[in-house]
Amino acid sequence: MFYKIIRALKESELVLDLQILELIEEETVNILKVKATLVDGSLLYITEVHTLEWQKYSYHWQDKDGTLRLRWDNSPHWPEIETHPHHLHKADKILPSPRVFIESVLTEIEKELRRIGSL
Repeated sequence: MFYKIIRALKESELVLDLQILELIEEETVNILKVKATLVDGSLLYITEVHTLEWQKYSYHWQDKDGTLRLRWDNSPHWPEIETHPHHLHKADKILPSPRVFIESVLTEIEKELRRIGSL
């Protein structure tokens, strides 16, 4: 189930190192937790948890010192956001965002790295 995410990270030119922190694939629950070190030294933490009833995800991109760059997730904390529960954390802002997948996350990170001259 999660091999698409792992493969995309392994094939991405943005990723220097990939650590699979947890991978569980069972009949009633599937869990993936990874840490990817990117070309500029920043870190991308991914958590995907799927059960028969729900899915939870977080794509958390941070500087090597821990400062948040972007995080997409579906924690139901922001009911006023039009895409609730899906949203994007950017600095101190909570923005609408559709459900994201690894391809769109890597595309957004690449755009940002190019914008700031890190690629």
